[in-house]
Amino acid sequence: MRSDTLFVSSLEKGFRVLRVFRQAQRELGLRDLSLTEIAKLAELDKSAAQRFTNTLVTLGYLNKNPRTRRYSPAIGLADFYYTYVLSNRIAEIAMPRMIEASKRFDTTVNLCELSGSDIVYTIRIPHEKARYEATVPGRRVPAFCAAGGVVILANQPAEEREAVLNGSEFRAYTDHTITDPEAVQTRLETARRNGFDIGESQIIVHEISTAAPVFNSEGRAVAALQIPVYMPLWDLESTREKIVPLAIETARAISYSL
Repeated sequence: MRSDTLFVSSLEKGFRVLRVFRQAQRELGLRDLSLTEIAKLAELDKSAAQRFTNTLVTLGYLNKNPRTRRYSPAIGLADFYYTYVLSNRIAEIAMPRMIEASKRFDTTVNLCELSGSDIVYTIRIPHEKARYEATVPGRRVPAFCAAGGVVILANQPAEEREAVLNGSEFRAYTDHTITDPEAVQTRLETARRNGFDIGESQIIVHEISTAAPVFNSEGRAVAALQIPVYMPLWDLESTREKIVPLAIETARAISYSL
């Protein structure tokens, strides 16, 4: 139980209702939910779930289908992302540099930021043939196995890095995902020493993900510039030759401007 007297539990429950839609999409493949499903996923009784969903519909953050009586995210939620990105100095500086980088080899270029034990793709410049999911900002992936997360963690103070790792679920996303804690630590040390990381099929099969850290004016790793490419068009040798220098160069350009 929280001891913070300033914590508003009812507000937390409202956000909990909103978060279940992301959970349902990721784990169940559902885009809309019944009141019963919302109550179960949010761990609320049905009466409380009904009050919160009705309020969120009234405020414009949820839609309710009058025929099916199922709920789905509403356009009002886009305001939160817009507000965050518009006030994000890193994103403002990174955007034009990412666009230029994407033109070099016609690749996707992403900006990642740490959030808890995950990284979040806050800005995405997609390749024209990228899957829709890979073009949408806001995707979360575990920091311990994502190249973007690895380079951020590798350059964090030891106590902060360990706190993230201790809160991580070391589960495999592919047959190639590095999940052994010692192997993860070795990968972090290598990334810190080299100034970049390459992950092969760590989250998506056949994806080679390259990332380099972005530092603020105090020398703190605050983000990562990540470039994914795909086999068989790319292999590790061509990635090291072309993508690694591009990722480092772009990340450094963003860092210098911060």
